[in-house]
Amino acid sequence: MTDFTYHGIWRMDWGLGNPNKTAALIVMLMVAVWLLGGIRKWGFWIALVLFTGLGVGLIHTFSRGGIIALFLGLAPVLYCAPRPWPRAKIIGAVISIWVMIGASICLDAGERYEQGVVKEDRSITNRLEIWKAAPRMMVDAPGGWGLGNSGNAYMQWYQSLNQNESYRTLVSSHLTWLVEFGWPLRFLYVFAWAAIVLLCWPSSGTRLLPISLGTWIAFGVAAMFSSVAESPWLWILPTACLIAVVVWRLRERIWPKPVLWTAPVASAVLIIAGFTVVGRNGLPIHFQGSELILGLGEPKTWVVLDTKVMGGHYGHTLRQYWAKDDKNDSAVGIVTSPDSLPSLDNKTVVLAGHSVPGDTLKSPINSAKNVIVLNPYFFPQEIGVIKDKGPSLLVAFGEFSSSPALNAWADVGTLKRLPGIGDFVPVWPELTLKTP
Repeated sequence: MTDFTYHGIWRMDWGLGNPNKTAALIVMLMVAVWLLGGIRKWGFWIALVLFTGLGVGLIHTFSRGGIIALFLGLAPVLYCAPRPWPRAKIIGAVISIWVMIGASICLDAGERYEQGVVKEDRSITNRLEIWKAAPRMMVDAPGGWGLGNSGNAYMQWYQSLNQNESYRTLVSSHLTWLVEFGWPLRFLYVFAWAAIVLLCWPSSGTRLLPISLGTWIAFGVAAMFSSVAESPWLWILPTACLIAVVVWRLRERIWPKPVLWTAPVASAVLIIAGFTVVGRNGLPIHFQGSELILGLGEPKTWVVLDTKVMGGHYGHTLRQYWAKDDKNDSAVGIVTSPDSLPSLDNKTVVLAGHSVPGDTLKSPINSAKNVIVLNPYFFPQEIGVIKDKGPSLLVAFGEFSSSPALNAWADVGTLKRLPGIGDFVPVWPELTLKTP
């Protein structure tokens, strides 16, 4: 488990693997405890003590997103709280606030909270850069990038070329899933959140509705600033609140009027339409299924990726080449497996490393115009290559490559040795895309 600290001070983590996830849980609990306020007169004081203790824990997570989630999550609770507020309760609330402020001073958390506001913070700057790319990623992949693939897709095709930070997600649960889903699920996701807000919207004197709404708002806001909603534990409390709301509405027969259900639909339509409009710019990229196309038109070259040969930042490498070569007037197709290759008629196909499993390419390889092979660990017969027959063949081996197939390839095609290079070929776009 990662050891999270800030200026040498442990950032509280309740075994969730990330202080931001802990902060999200704490904030939801801080909202939910006010259900106790409806249990006679002493319920308020129990809730206040729990609220204060949880607040100190929230400060100890040093989570800025958690603080924002707390303020917004408490808004419906405070707005719907019974008035006038008795003097004793106001004094108790003020003492609670000062206790949390004191904890913040003791832990020197104020400096953490002012980062990104008073002075620049790379954590926030990088987040903004990632989030800015999310609409483009949605438009470029109508069917979605696939679950778990958003971070890598961003790094390869959208991250600034002068940055090389690694990301697993888009540092926001909402944007991560919206990018990984296709358009239908994107619409349903936004609709579901809007429908939950409608169901929990305070429409009577019950304390349950504003507290449930506040819990979901706190959860949603926390998930906006970090990838916290991936933890199944965090869904337990808001789901329980939603179930309680539905049960209460069934029992009391109080439901939002039918006309109000147009609001979640309209919200989903407008938000999805906004992403579509904002995302139509930048380098032409299209991802569908398992094929990625960089550039406009039909690709003349298809590349089967192998990260051992092309590097973990193959997208960066290709975009750098693309940016400096003003003669690029044709698209390039990228796949991760030869099984995903389309028809190769009169096209160039690039194979590398371990990219060919067995006999997969024996059938289509002969229809290609050119075959380029970089540091192959497979043998010519595995793809049906025969000397002086079939497509034009270029084989490139690094001077220090450890491939056992070098001699076999030297017998069937043009062999090019790459001085000073091992298995990793940093100039693979120059070798493959400039070949006629």
